[in-house]
Amino acid sequence: MSLGADGPILACYQALEPEHLNVTTMVANPNTCGHRHEHLAWFWTMDIPKDTCANDWMSEFYQVHWLRAKSQRDRCHEEVELLQCEMSWMKNFFLHQANHWQALNQLAESSGNYGLQCYSACQHTMYTRLAAQFE
Repeated sequence: MSLGADGPILACYQALEPEHLNVTTMVANPNTCGHRHEHLAWFWTMDIPKDTCANDWMSEFYQVHWLRAKSQRDRCHEEVELLQCEMSWMKNFFLHQANHWQALNQLAESSGNYGLQCYSACQHTMYTRLAAQFE
C-alpha cells in the first residue's frame, strides 16, 4: 500500500492484520481444545499446490485444516437436522397431550366430574394451541 505497488500485486496480496499473524498449533496437537473457530489467514491459501509438493509438513498442515473445516460444516448440518427433529417431536408431544386431556374431558363429562371436566378442557385447549404454533 505505502510501497507503491500496482493493481495486480495489490489484487494478489492483502494488507496484513495482527490477527493474521497468530500461530496455529493444530498440527502439533490436533486434539487440543480451542481450535474450533480458528481460520487460516489469507496468505496460507495463496499457492497450496506448490506448498504441498515442496513440503510434507505443509501437506499435513492443509489436510488438518481441511478436516477441521469439514467437521465444523458437518456439525452445523447435524445441528440443523437435530433442531428440525426436536421441533417435530415437540409438536407430536403437544398433540399427544391434547388428545390425552380430551379423552379425560370426555371421561369426566360422562362421570359428572365438573372440576376435572373444566381443568381437562383448559389443558386440551392449551396443548392444542401450543401444537398449532408449529404449523
